Amino acid sequence: MKVKRTESTIKPNDFEIRDRKGSLIEVAFFDDIKEETRTSEDETEQVMYTYYTYTLQIVYRDDIEEYIEENLAIWKELAKNNFIATKAAEIRALRDKLLAESDSHVLLDRAGFNLPNSISATTMLSAVKDFFSTLKDLVNGDWAEYRQKLRDITKQPNFPFDVDFPTSPGEEDNK
Repeated sequence: MKVKRTESTIKPNDFEIRDRKGSLIEVAFFDDIKEETRTSEDETEQVMYTYYTYTLQIVYRDDIEEYIEENLAIWKELAKNNFIATKAAEIRALRDKLLAESDSHVLLDRAGFNLPNSISATTMLSAVKDFFSTLKDLVNGDWAEYRQKLRDITKQPNFPFDVDFPTSPGEEDNK
């Protein structure tokens, strides 16, 4: 899951006031604007701009443009932090959904323990051996590794902008 930079032949301003709904307006802030000259196949040069866009909904006031310009760095940081928090929450929600879906592969009632109906010295030894073998697979197996990778998503270097979700063992089996 990657956050993509916007690409345009038009250089954006620092911000843009967009939709007004009642007393609220949407303001788009443009960050990390980079200019690049590209040469097309027919050798024509074209200037391209890439940037991130962060939006906020704020209360409208008559001098809103001046107010934003006077506090641009603060507004831009607020919009960016709001975006990061929202994106991180989305990633965590998807991760939590995948963890919940994988629960059935690691729950003890689904593990396939072979427990005897009656206990004797012979069946006890076999049951304990089977129990630890199955428990080892649960704790150290592919599903446990997958679930740990899901938990570690927030530790990825570019979280929440560039997140690589692991492939579940179930998906790998279907390939």
